[in-house]
Amino acid sequence: MQRASGHLRLAGTHYPTPWTVGGGPDFDYDAATREKRQAWLTDPRLAERFRRIEPHSEPDYERMIRVLDLVWECPDDATVNVVGFLCAGCGSGREMATLAARCREGA
Repeated sequence: MQRASGHLRLAGTHYPTPWTVGGGPDFDYDAATREKRQAWLTDPRLAERFRRIEPHSEPDYERMIRVLDLVWECPDDATVNVVGFLCAGCGSGREMATLAARCREGA
């Protein structure tokens, strides 16, 4: 079993990785942002919001939550975190984790 792009892979099959708020609040974001992003993850109008941005794409949940910027995937451990929350795997904030990954990659 391998982990790639937020999915567990087993013999060519993709299993979604659940999102989490387990890392606690990231104070680079306000409470309203955290609450809104978390609520939208289960909003019945999620597909409608997605179609406004990508009208010709298939409304796949994993794709929708990323396109709508509701979650971020930690570049260090691939934990899928709700925007506004720290990584539950390593404890980093989104901005710090992204900058650290860019530095490692030499970008």
